[in-house]
Amino acid sequence: MIFEMRRQFIHLLFGSIFIALLVLLGSEATFEILLACLLAGITISLAIKHGIKIPVFSKIVEKVEREHEKEWPGQGAIFFFLAAIIILFFFRNPLIAIGALCALIFGDSASTIIGIKFGKHRLAGKRTLEGTIAGILASLPFLAVLFPLPIAIATVIIAMLAELLPINDNFTIPIAAAITLTILTTVL
Repeated sequence: MIFEMRRQFIHLLFGSIFIALLVLLGSEATFEILLACLLAGITISLAIKHGIKIPVFSKIVEKVEREHEKEWPGQGAIFFFLAAIIILFFFRNPLIAIGALCALIFGDSASTIIGIKFGKHRLAGKRTLEGTIAGILASLPFLAVLFPLPIAIATVIIAMLAELLPINDNFTIPIAAAITLTILTTVL
């Protein structure tokens, strides 16, 4: 449990930093920072995979990577950067990007922690009903501040269901949230 708490703290910290960058610097500057982070992340991942010790990064990977992720170090961060870049490039709406990132950052962290601690009803893989509900409840207040309540509710439910897909959830959650927000804000 301590391992996952540490991992989710880093998830929350870095995700919140990127939301702050988006708010403070705007879409273009944040896009460029995310692109630089993606390229650096891929380079660092490849170096670590080939046994090269990179100060700070190697230690972080050692402390927070799950066993099955060690074959591709930093994959969660790489998928996060990729999803955020896609959202900023294709959706071009900073509010959509912020909402999608909130769904990931707060929903995914809560679903993992609560799912591990209290999860009894398996949905897919290690995902649990209790964790999914926790993810919905944790991300809903953030989206409800940004969007009308029905849109926020629909978005967090779809985003947390996207976590069940067999693709890294750092990619599926924000992409599903961005698509949902775009459709619903256009239609409603």
